[in-house]
Amino acid sequence: MKRYIALVLCSVWLNSFSLATVSGCSQSENQPSDPPATQKQPPDYNAGEIEEILLKMNNATKRLKSCQAKISYLFIQDPDLLDSKTLQNGMLYYQEDNDRSQLRIRFDDLKQENFDPENRREEFLFDGAWLTRIDFKLKQIDRYQKAPEDNPIGVFELISHSFPLVGFSNIDQLKKDFDITLPEKSNESTPSINLLLNVKKGSKYEKEYKKIDFRADSETYMPQQIVAYSSQGDIYNIKFTEFEINKKLKKAVFIIETPSDFRKNIEPLDEKPPEKGN
Repeated sequence: MKRYIALVLCSVWLNSFSLATVSGCSQSENQPSDPPATQKQPPDYNAGEIEEILLKMNNATKRLKSCQAKISYLFIQDPDLLDSKTLQNGMLYYQEDNDRSQLRIRFDDLKQENFDPENRREEFLFDGAWLTRIDFKLKQIDRYQKAPEDNPIGVFELISHSFPLVGFSNIDQLKKDFDITLPEKSNESTPSINLLLNVKKGSKYEKEYKKIDFRADSETYMPQQIVAYSSQGDIYNIKFTEFEINKKLKKAVFIIETPSDFRKNIEPLDEKPPEKGN
């Protein structure tokens, strides 16, 4: 389940960046001005540039209503010892409607090591209350309730309990947990934005992650790649392509029919323990 959580929470990057083109990619009045030429650089310049990027992420998150994209997910287990690789390809869908957000990630195939890829359908859903994983090969459905049915939470709220990147809606907190830097720009033909987040000592994420490397297109701010390095040595490498932004998705996108013979594992919210004496 941890692998799944890592994937879902990483997808928040997609939601954070995808509307940057309409949320203020152009120069704004509040944008930090260029520092005097006599001032020592690049540290202060980088700080201003990072601040600008984080603000644009924040604005983009607030304005996103829906998106879909192709997703490629490479999981590398213990690269220094086992170096076991698993690659999955599929689609990601996100929509916010009537104060309830929904997320679906569908994988169509699976490739392990140097073997040929095999058809392997796997579905992941979050509807504001239930987090669901459906494995069609194993004929297994796992459902985990994360909020009451009548009081759903958003995708970003779900992610914030386990992963720092939703912190882009709280920039000050993100800075407390991470040292954020801009790696040196390469001479690539397609320029991109690259942020590196190193976990600070004492951060609440210190036991789970070492660093997160993020890459986005410098003109559209669309995410291209996210690489998260866990404290256990595993690597989560996620790539996004072919975005469609703020296009109304049909309700059927978030409805998945399964055969009646699928096994079900259902874990509702923990109930309060009975009072003493009862």
